[in-house]
Amino acid sequence: MDQYVASLQQTLQQVLFSNDNNQIKEATKALSTQYFAEANSVPALAHIVESSPQKEVRQLAAVELRKQVGIWWPKLEEDVRKVVKEKLLGMIVKEQDSLPRHSTARVIATIGRIEIPSSSWPELINFLFQCCSSTTPGHREVGVYVIYAIFEVTDAFADNLRQLLELFSRTIVDPESQVVRTTTVQALGKMADFIDDEQKDEITMFTELVPHMVHVLKQCLDNNDEESAAKCFDVFDTLLLLEIPVLSKHVQSLIEFFLSVGANNSYAPIMRVQGLSFLMWAIVYKKTKIQRLKLVAPMIQALMPIAAEEEPEDMDEDSPARLAFKVINTLGTNLPPQQVFPIASEGILAYMQSVDPLHRKAAMVTLAVLVEGSVDFIRPKFNDLLMIVCTGLQDPHPMVRRASCLALSSLAEEFDQEIAENHATLLPLVFNLMNEPTPEITKQACNALDAILEGLGDSILHYLPELMQKLLHMLDSAQGETRAIVVAAIGSAAHASGSEFTPYFTEVIKRLQHLMTLRSNEDELMLRA
Repeated sequence: MDQYVASLQQTLQQVLFSNDNNQIKEATKALSTQYFAEANSVPALAHIVESSPQKEVRQLAAVELRKQVGIWWPKLEEDVRKVVKEKLLGMIVKEQDSLPRHSTARVIATIGRIEIPSSSWPELINFLFQCCSSTTPGHREVGVYVIYAIFEVTDAFADNLRQLLELFSRTIVDPESQVVRTTTVQALGKMADFIDDEQKDEITMFTELVPHMVHVLKQCLDNNDEESAAKCFDVFDTLLLLEIPVLSKHVQSLIEFFLSVGANNSYAPIMRVQGLSFLMWAIVYKKTKIQRLKLVAPMIQALMPIAAEEEPEDMDEDSPARLAFKVINTLGTNLPPQQVFPIASEGILAYMQSVDPLHRKAAMVTLAVLVEGSVDFIRPKFNDLLMIVCTGLQDPHPMVRRASCLALSSLAEEFDQEIAENHATLLPLVFNLMNEPTPEITKQACNALDAILEGLGDSILHYLPELMQKLLHMLDSAQGETRAIVVAAIGSAAHASGSEFTPYFTEVIKRLQHLMTLRSNEDELMLRA
């Protein structure tokens, strides 16, 4: 056995440290076909986890041990299983490095999934409670993490929920270790999956821990511990989806807290984004509670200043401002418009009067994201809103003009007839924007134009010569995604003008034939489609 262990350890080292790819392949093959093909791999790997001086080897051995336990554990002799279990409990409290310690915890959890239901490892729960009550922070970290790892894979502790909630009420306020507090939040998140509606006492106990969970997240944010904060955010997102009412009592304080996270410029943008993301899901899953508590107005009032922040140049990158717009859109599409739009329109009007172009941009995008969910409510106010958008289309700042194109596109999609009736006002403004040197503005102007043309009908004929001159010029000069939008606008123009489009057909087809040969990137694939 000693020779087998030594050879296995050497093979693990080759996988980790060899610079020869062929040697790594051979070592990997030997692990699967020789060493892991027999039950002896379990005690051998446990010995390596316990004794190797190299943390990388201990880590890999623990990862592989978890896999082999799942295969070989029932086939091992009872005395071998007992020795391995004793070794694992002994070594995990001695392990100083977090990666091998966490991997060892997952080995214990995998064994626990098999043995706890049959009550064949009574020492485990006693060990975990002792660890969690230890005066040594590292031991408390081990205890809570193993409980968390067990909840990840099994409901084996379902009969111990009350005991564990009492334990967590202490570990979540651990005076020394942020790791203990954060891991307790994670464990609570996993535990919640196993609490039934009928377990009223457990639900009450869990509910009382929610403010402490919020406090742990705030500590992580204040300490710039983004990794731990992200784990806590995930837990709160998960709790929103549960049918048991563990958050219901705290909806107002949670909304207020996550709004404060989204608004706090001292936090990293990604953390603020995660806070705002929680609000988006809270609206979906707790909308009745949000309405009853009259939280819509304070939410919109808190979100609009965030929406007025600068956005990154990369259009695919999330930012607090972009998430604020998504939250406002979620309010508009999930709640009655009479509760959302009047409050938002107050902000839109106020922000359009601001000397700060970021505020004016925020007003226009807010209008754009609210149109979808407020069509019938907006209809009587359409003309007033259109005047505001026309003002935005002529704004001296490019970002406001671009945002106004978005608002116009949103209105055109829902109010095609009303937009068509205002073509004499709108099309000259859009034509001007198509001459802009800023590619983003010309792209959004074409988007707005496409939406307008769809409802224009015969009224297009008056504009067709100038329109096609501009569109053909743009098709020749535009780059990237804009060309696909121009092609769509040409299609809409052809549909609206019918046989009057015939004089332009040849020039358009000639260009389309060329565009169909472009194959160098994703934008050109979209363009061909």
